[in-house]
Amino acid sequence: MTVVSYSLGPTADQLESRIRQHRPLELPAAWANEVLFPYYNGLSIRNVPHTIAQLLGVPLPGNAPLDGMVWDSHPLEGNIQRVVVFLSDGLGYLRLKQAIEQDTELQETVARLTDGRGPVPLTSTAPSTTCTALPTLWTGRGPISHGLVATRLYLREVGALSHILHYRPVASKRKDTLLEWGLQPETFIPGATLGEILGHAHIPSRVVVTDGIQGSNLSQIIYRGVGERIVHGGYSDTWSRIHQVLEATAGQKCYVHIYWEAVDTLSHLHGSHHEWLTREIKRQLSDIHVVLNSPSVQDGQTLVMIVADHGHHNVSENIMLHQDERAAPIWNASRGGLGGETRLGYLYLRDGYKQQVIDTVERNFSDCLTWIEPEAAIQSGLFGPETPYIESIHRLGDLILVPRLNYRLGDHLRPLVAQSLHGGLSEWEMMVPLMWKVI
Repeated sequence: MTVVSYSLGPTADQLESRIRQHRPLELPAAWANEVLFPYYNGLSIRNVPHTIAQLLGVPLPGNAPLDGMVWDSHPLEGNIQRVVVFLSDGLGYLRLKQAIEQDTELQETVARLTDGRGPVPLTSTAPSTTCTALPTLWTGRGPISHGLVATRLYLREVGALSHILHYRPVASKRKDTLLEWGLQPETFIPGATLGEILGHAHIPSRVVVTDGIQGSNLSQIIYRGVGERIVHGGYSDTWSRIHQVLEATAGQKCYVHIYWEAVDTLSHLHGSHHEWLTREIKRQLSDIHVVLNSPSVQDGQTLVMIVADHGHHNVSENIMLHQDERAAPIWNASRGGLGGETRLGYLYLRDGYKQQVIDTVERNFSDCLTWIEPEAAIQSGLFGPETPYIESIHRLGDLILVPRLNYRLGDHLRPLVAQSLHGGLSEWEMMVPLMWKVI
């Protein structure tokens, strides 16, 4: 057997340096240099769908593919007929690097998955969460444009702080209440999706997803226009399904998207540095390699990209806005519960109380919290470079809170059960890996 090896070379290091030097916004905190920002202009997951569409000959509006440096001088255009994306929910770039450095077998697997190149870093969206990142991956637009700017948002359409994944008001336990109230998922985000744009060009698309995702309203939001949805239920049938789909589409011009949630699930349950998570990463990538190494799925014109929507990091410190006496001026200024994410919070404030909140953050929480004016965030491109969708402006609220790594925000409507979280702007959450190979 030929041994394929690699080291994280100059391309990955140079891309990471560019990401770290991208500072479109100055934060009023002594630890501001710990924050990373989305690099929407070529080094983010926003650019992945633009690359897909460009390679298939149907550029998306505002054509913004991945930076050419990502491909390490390998020409792709004109040679690709099928694009396959394997999305590993929650697999952060730094966590993957850590796992690779500690396991020689994983090093070998990654080397074979990338022809020796190894992973390169991209950035997630702001916030770095599935509910925001997946719509970006399926539209090619930043959160400010598609409107899903977090998991919990105040929706003017129904007059309630709402949980988008569960499609209900946050104060309710009844799922799909928003559907009963007339908020249709098929029209939740404006503009065409990647599936619709490819479909109009007669290029078929397929998604391979778990039964839970397939039945969700989020899937109805993002998978508009997708030609076929292939559902898997367990671990073993996942790889059989993937093999079947890739075998059936070999030689065809099409797009195949595969979603696997295990890294995210295990991180939430056990923590992002648990040994069980390392085993999942290793097993997952090994099984992908086995499928891709099968001659029946190869046609020489397929680009496979393995990417993630966000990273993860353990959280040990809680700032409970409704209980912490130091946060009382913040809670008293709020018109309702905390929006956004526990790692990037949106405050909906009473008129005239914003300065009180800012003063409280700087006086009582300067070592672990900072703030951003929504207008400044929008102008800086934190949520994407496009013209804002009008509802996005309202959903961002009156002030954005940015917790430092290891801290999370909470209130009476947010149970603190997860061991590891995402959504924030730390390097562990913001950087995601891209591994690619032509088969």
